[in-house]
Amino acid sequence: MPTQRKVLSFHWQILIALVVGSGLGLVCHSALDDPQTIVKAGNFVANLFVRALQMLVVPLIFSSLVASIVGLKRDGSLATMSRLTLVFYLTTSLIAVFTGLFVVNAIGPGKGVEFDSLFTGDATRDLPTTTGWDAVLGIATRAIPENIFAAASSNRSILAVIFFAVLLGVFSRRVSTEHTATLKKFYDAMFAVFMEMTMFVIKFAPVGVGAAMLGVAASGKLSSFGSLWLYLVTVFAGLAFHGAVALPMLLRIFGGRSPVAYAKSMAPALMTAFSTASSNATLPLTMSSAGEAGVSEQTRSFTLPLGATINMDGTALYEVVAVLFVAQTLGDLSLGQQVVVAITALAASIGAAGIPSAGLVMMVTVFEAVGMGERAILVIPVILGIDRVLDMGRTTVNVWSDSVCAAVVDHRIKSENE
Repeated sequence: MPTQRKVLSFHWQILIALVVGSGLGLVCHSALDDPQTIVKAGNFVANLFVRALQMLVVPLIFSSLVASIVGLKRDGSLATMSRLTLVFYLTTSLIAVFTGLFVVNAIGPGKGVEFDSLFTGDATRDLPTTTGWDAVLGIATRAIPENIFAAASSNRSILAVIFFAVLLGVFSRRVSTEHTATLKKFYDAMFAVFMEMTMFVIKFAPVGVGAAMLGVAASGKLSSFGSLWLYLVTVFAGLAFHGAVALPMLLRIFGGRSPVAYAKSMAPALMTAFSTASSNATLPLTMSSAGEAGVSEQTRSFTLPLGATINMDGTALYEVVAVLFVAQTLGDLSLGQQVVVAITALAASIGAAGIPSAGLVMMVTVFEAVGMGERAILVIPVILGIDRVLDMGRTTVNVWSDSVCAAVVDHRIKSENE
């Protein structure tokens, strides 16, 4: 009788690809005089995988949200799910920004660092500058599309797609019962097709993750920390506390789940988030992993697309640490100014594009909010040197926070139904 071949678990396939890709990249970086060919090859393969995932982001978000909303019972379930989701996202974001405030003041990465030593004089004057109030108003403006088809043509307008999808779902419930039933079948079928496409693309995740890490490691971005090592340690200390302590506690207390077991189920999504540094690109894998972990389709279809757009715990924490790091090199900020930084960082992180290095662009807004202005912005090219590594960490925390929210909301709704 032939023996059945044992297939390695998917999360182990991705982990092995991540380690092998990083190892080969580091070897190429140190052994080759010009590793650019390896870097380009890794980036090319990784870019194909990420583009395939990004291709599915808008249709998956749109179909999942509409199908989830239309499928909810007419007993206040939509209001309950919305309330629980928004309360969780606001709570974790607040925890993240105050964690950032604590670690940056406790470690003081910018104290003793001369600001002029960070100044590069690079042309960063073309970066967009806005006030904190403009950032808040910008969220509302970006949420309402002038043209939904134009908004759906770009992954940078996900907030607008979500707004339209929610409206469509809500009003699909307000027509006659017969029409609602027909629309529900259509939206469910649409979502099922896009999930099948997603699962096909996800099969290539080990290849994409390995290639991404090969390109990053071969380029030297994993080792070019220089004099900013303490800044790097501070950011990762904050991210580690939020991801390994705060969120698991919330998951255990309010979600009734084992954080270790749930993290194991979400491992493919978390490792993909780490390698691609894009929460939007990771969303299809996040949704499938949450399904494997037992989160109901309706809950994950509603909470995860919303979280990938408005819930950026890692980004908010990073903004606080980065701005206060620069402030410490200039003489530090008062307590009141630090609170302004925290609030502005929270507002700036909402609706930030789920793409690599989006946090750096939003940092300009936070600089302006506390009057640090153009001089502080000139430090951004230095921070950019190690931003890829930090972006990988904060994106992983962003995706983990979304995943924990899905589990908590799902548990609470099931408990209320029972």
